[in-house]
This record gives sequence, structure tokens and C-alpha cells, in this order.
Amino acid sequence: MMDLHVGRGTTRGAMTVFPLWTTSGGVGRYTTLAKHLDVSEVDSGPDVGTLMVGNLGKRPALVLEGQLFEGGWQHRMSMRSLMVGVHERIPVEVACVEQGRWSGERQQPSRGRRATPYVRDAARGGGDVQGEVWNRVARHTNGTPNLTGSLVEHLDRAAGGLTVWSDLRPLPGQSGVLIGIGGQPYVAEVFDSPQTLRRQFAAIVEAAALDAQWAPGVETPGRRARRFAERCGALRTELVGPAGIGEEVRGRSAYVDATSLTWEGRDVHTRLSNVRHPMLVAGCQGESRLR
Repeated sequence: MMDLHVGRGTTRGAMTVFPLWTTSGGVGRYTTLAKHLDVSEVDSGPDVGTLMVGNLGKRPALVLEGQLFEGGWQHRMSMRSLMVGVHERIPVEVACVEQGRWSGERQQPSRGRRATPYVRDAARGGGDVQGEVWNRVARHTNGTPNLTGSLVEHLDRAAGGLTVWSDLRPLPGQSGVLIGIGGQPYVAEVFDSPQTLRRQFAAIVEAAALDAQWAPGVETPGRRARRFAERCGALRTELVGPAGIGEEVRGRSAYVDATSLTWEGRDVHTRLSNVRHPMLVAGCQGESRLR
């Protein structure tokens, strides 16, 4: 799939963050700034699984898997990464991350935050994806004062109690990050541009840190990170179909589940999940090992 070079990890609590470099990439010719997005309910009326996303900017706009759209009739997350053309407005598949509210405003802004990898992984099991997303959000919000079961509210409340990563920055040329949780590789995200990673780095780490709260405080060894990267490199992928003006590519093995957004011949964003990680295995089996 791609050659990934793994650097030295930084461990705090249950989470280890490894820098990733690739042999390809360059300067991103698109925007990731949420201020350029015009997100609203569909014209015919609110639909749980669909939002309209417009691009007000002068460059194509990258929308990332798990990107949170807040407000509207319900908080939602994008189900996949896609590219919205300049001045285009397209329907985007979303999942609700707030079960107890169905009212509000037509507009749905984004602050660029991301749903946690555990919640995003609900799509991997197929079946009733929306139901599984709600189940996973409920496991996160269980025992907290959260009347509507909102992942957005939970992120807001939990921020002060999470391990602080705000001082960690991407290294020169780094275009990806691998997150280890509880001693095992968990998820990696890779971009075609170091600049894009810099803009997304905080959102990626903060979302993963919420999952890490329930894992044992064990460092993920570098050898396991490198083995996971090797398995990612050996993964075979196939074209799925359009993703806005880009295309979606997927691959799966006994070890890795991956999706990539390709545009103009480049893998703009790739997500790589360790399907054998205990937290993700538990989620797909319909039971939680979050403690």
C-alpha cells in the first residue's frame, strides 16, 4: 500500500504516539479549514444519515473520516474522507453521535474536531452502523451528566481530565502518526502533506486520548509499531468508488483495515486500523472492554 517509516514513540499514560514518514507526498493543493465549509441539513428536511456540505473556498476542501459537524438537529460525524470541489455542494454520508435530540438549527458548523477511533470503527462491522455508533458513544458517556448522549458534549467535559499532549508537535517532514494504546498499535493516519498533518495533529491525538482512558498504562514498543507498519505496507487495496471529486480505496487483511482518499493521483488521507487491537475486537463483537 505504502512504505511507512516509524520514528521513536512518546508515551504518556496508556498512549504512545509514533511519528510516521512516507516516501511520497508534497504540498497539499486543497484546504482543510472548516471555515470554508457550509454544512446544513438536506433541503427536503433533516435526515439522520445525510448532510449537505458546500465548499465556499477557492481550493477543493478535504473532509475527513470522523470529522464532527456540531449543532444542527443532531451532532454528526462524516463516515468517510472525501474531497468537495470548489463552490460545489454535495450530500455527505454521516452518522449521528447524539441520540437524544432531534431539533435545532439548519446549519451545522465544524470546529475540525474528530470522533474517536473507537466510535469511527463502528462502520467496519457492517449491519446497523448507526445503532453501533450510538452504542459506542453510550459506552463513552456512561456515568457522565449527558442528557442527550452527545459525544460532542462528552469531548467538551472530558478535555480537562485527559493526558495533556498539546506540547507534542510533528517533526520535520513527518506526514503521519501512529497511535498505540495499552501496549498495542491502535490506529494510524497518513496524509500526502506534512502541512496537512500539522493542521490535523491535535484533533487526531485528542480524539485517541479519549479512547486511551480505559486502557492499561502500558507503553507500546517500537518493534510492534514497526511490525504494524510493515503489515500496512503489504496490504492490497481496491477502488470502491467516488468520494466527492476524489475516489475511495479500501483494503483489509487479518491485521489491518484501511481506507484511503485518492485525488489527482495521490493518497491524500489514509486511515489504518489494527483489527486485532482488544478495544476494536471487543467493539465488533458487540461487547465493551472499556474499563
